[in-house]
Amino acid sequence: MSRTRIVKGKYIKTVAGNYNISAEGNIASSAGGHVQEKGDASGVSYGIFERLGNDLNEDFEISFSLKKDSDHSTLVPFGILDFEGSYENANFAFNYSLMLGNIDSLEFKILNEDGSTLFQITNLPEIVVTARRIPKLSEDIKNRKPEYNFSNPVKVWDWKSIFNNYKTSASDYTKIGSYVIFWDGFDNNNVYDSSKFNNKKLKAVITASKNGKEKSKEVEFSTSYSEVEWVDVKIDKNNKKIDTTLRVNMTDGGEEGLKCSSHLSGARDETHWVESCPWDKIPKTSLISGKPPIKSRTRSFADLEKLAIDGLNYHWGRNKNHVAAKDIKISGEPFEVFLNAINTSEKSMDDISLVYNTNGSWMRSGNPGTATWNPISWVGNLISREAVCYNVGYIKYSNGWNYESENNED
Repeated sequence: MSRTRIVKGKYIKTVAGNYNISAEGNIASSAGGHVQEKGDASGVSYGIFERLGNDLNEDFEISFSLKKDSDHSTLVPFGILDFEGSYENANFAFNYSLMLGNIDSLEFKILNEDGSTLFQITNLPEIVVTARRIPKLSEDIKNRKPEYNFSNPVKVWDWKSIFNNYKTSASDYTKIGSYVIFWDGFDNNNVYDSSKFNNKKLKAVITASKNGKEKSKEVEFSTSYSEVEWVDVKIDKNNKKIDTTLRVNMTDGGEEGLKCSSHLSGARDETHWVESCPWDKIPKTSLISGKPPIKSRTRSFADLEKLAIDGLNYHWGRNKNHVAAKDIKISGEPFEVFLNAINTSEKSMDDISLVYNTNGSWMRSGNPGTATWNPISWVGNLISREAVCYNVGYIKYSNGWNYESENNED
């Protein structure tokens, strides 16, 4: 709301007490003649801004909306930098304005899709910034972001300390003005659970109170995973623990080097069927006493599946169960990471086959989503395969044959 007053002549205002002017923006005064300011008691002071609001009006109005600009369209817990070292927003952001009069208190809460309370606090969460300071805050964050070195990347940094210079006190945002409310996605138990946000409709609600009178505004917003749907993460700040669910799609790639074939041999009257097996082509000089060629699978697909799951859980974990990697550091604080890999085709990574290989050329394992070329036959044919390969028994390498035991390959 704006107001313009034009007076053709003198305009004199005399007050018995204080006369206060407060503005969120600039105050501009101009005169055709002399401007004089005088303070008999304590002089004239400048550079002090105080939001005074209005305590005379018993009524008040509030507005509330989700902030959707490019700087706040996504959220990454802890503001971890992306793969190019760019800043990732660590908070949901909401626009809030108070008009007509000051209030006594303001409550902010987030409701789950079923209506239960995910987060609730009176006098707002720990970060509230006046709307007029948001551009400067965004600029400060980008300027103070750590230098990114691809050989030794810094992924987690203390972005929250930057907000300390911009935070608004509880006694301030109950006065007339426009603000931005930040919420980091953690609930009242200091737990962030990404599964509560994926394809869910949430509600943010603010309730303003003054002299027993309440007014509420709510905004519904939906959230979904971007780029990656195959992982869920639960972060417990109080117990310094991160539980990660990884959905992989491992399929049975069968076996190589165990199938025998028959072919006709001999001329005319001497024609007969001859059976040929992969292990027949292993040079006699390469055979090791007590280690005959494998002629039937020693590990089933279920065995390989369990080995792969156990390997992911251990090697991708960073916790007390690991020999060396006991935790990760987030802004200097240690967090244990526990991985729970699940084999499923629902919302999972690209499929990858588990192949049992013996009595032939060594096979290279490839990652999901990549085309890896592997020699899989005696004549050196190549095919594209996305697989984890279990090379066991007699295996042919570029420098000859070797024997791989189950324990080592496990």
